[in-house]
Amino acid sequence: MSRQHILIGILLVCLGSGFVSPFLIVVYMWAPFWFPDSFIPMKQEYHLIGSTMVTSVLSILISGVPAALFERVTGRQESDSVSLYVWLATAVLITLPGLLRFI
Repeated sequence: MSRQHILIGILLVCLGSGFVSPFLIVVYMWAPFWFPDSFIPMKQEYHLIGSTMVTSVLSILISGVPAALFERVTGRQESDSVSLYVWLATAVLITLPGLLRFI
């Protein structure tokens, strides 16, 4: 699989994580802190969509840490498909608790 396909997979898994994550409730409760009223009016729909996006971005960032550590430990100068697979596997592991809630 090419690097672009793996990156698209990472993005889709992390977007799904934003929808099903148990952490979504915490981000939603803190929405007035990161989503001020002066920016967009306080509506429940906007807060829910914004909370989903924040959770998705946090999933991307957190799942990238093991991939970066893997590259550092193995001494790789560039990201290759193996480190992207590590990133994808970590993203799937982060998404798994949210998916298991629906089973």
